[in-house]
Amino acid sequence: MKPGLRSFSTLLVLLLAGALTAMPAQQTGKPSVAPKKTAPPLPATAPKPTPTQPPTPAELIVQGKALYRSAKYKPALAKFEEALKQAPEHDEGLGLAAITAYRLDLQTQARDYFLKRAQLPKQKESVKAFCYYRASLSYWRIVHDLVAKYCEYRDDRFVAVIPDKDELDVRYGIDNGLDYIDRALSISKNLAEAYNIRNLLHSEAALVAPTPEKAEEERAKANEALRKAIELTKPAATMDKADFTAPTLRVAEIPTKKEDEGKYQDLAMKLVEGARPIKRVQPVFPSTRTPRSGKDPNDPSATGVTSDGGAYSLGSGRGALTAAYAPGKVKIEVLISTTGEVVFTHVVDGRSDLRGVAVLSARSWKFEPARFEGKPVQVSGVISFNLKPGSGQ
Repeated sequence: MKPGLRSFSTLLVLLLAGALTAMPAQQTGKPSVAPKKTAPPLPATAPKPTPTQPPTPAELIVQGKALYRSAKYKPALAKFEEALKQAPEHDEGLGLAAITAYRLDLQTQARDYFLKRAQLPKQKESVKAFCYYRASLSYWRIVHDLVAKYCEYRDDRFVAVIPDKDELDVRYGIDNGLDYIDRALSISKNLAEAYNIRNLLHSEAALVAPTPEKAEEERAKANEALRKAIELTKPAATMDKADFTAPTLRVAEIPTKKEDEGKYQDLAMKLVEGARPIKRVQPVFPSTRTPRSGKDPNDPSATGVTSDGGAYSLGSGRGALTAAYAPGKVKIEVLISTTGEVVFTHVVDGRSDLRGVAVLSARSWKFEPARFEGKPVQVSGVISFNLKPGSGQ
């Protein structure tokens, strides 16, 4: 073969070999092999949520304290009580629950917490004395409201004639209150606050006394305890107080009109210098609104009550309910500080639609500073407002 032909044959063979290599497998008669498929990655497993741990008693107490400082007493008490469910003998929790219940005027509940705290194993004697004193204070608050509600002027003196249904609460409250004061003073004989509550309990006993002689006897016991409270109280403690820590003289009633001063005989008022009102503000009878007439029977403005029993507001300053266009009497307890300011008010009795204006009025009163035997004292008394349409306007 000629050299040129041999080179051409070699080239042809090489080209055919390359073409066969590049052909698909099925064209060569060989079975095709599918490329391996890679499995999709599995989704990441979400971590299981960690079960929420309930707050510890310590955490609940911290939360309750924050609420208390914000004057949110109901939710604060709920936090303290939740802590006590986990730790029934938590000393601080019992004390905070007791103080908060007292602020909410839940006197029986407050007393239960104070006594539980006093009875804790290895409780400090000073804490026991404090708890017994506060238990007595809770008794006095209940007795005071009942005595003030039924107190009136008859037979030349102020006297509270307690109905049968409430008489046991008054007698029981005075006796048990004095008993707990004795317990407190047996531990801490110089506890000024305890002597002050003893004074207040005997003051209530004087107002429910069946005879003038018995009233004089109870008043003398109250005066003796008040002197001791004054003796033991530091001067700084006799400034403005919104509680009954400082020595306090309990008077029966404060005249709403200047011309009535000296008209009634009050054993306590005979003992005090000053304490006379220098500014009286008479409550304005609430505005009334003619019920809206219409076809909607569920219109709350027609009755003043919503369908779920709530109060329908008639606007700012107009009261929650439609005022009954009729006169009414409201009794407001006031605590007058040693500077003559009203630092505490509390509704003792009266129609609900008249209470708001009566409280606002009582808060605006001013008094001469009171002195008992030359020493400054607070004064606790009741103002009875007789409201009628057009009054105070």
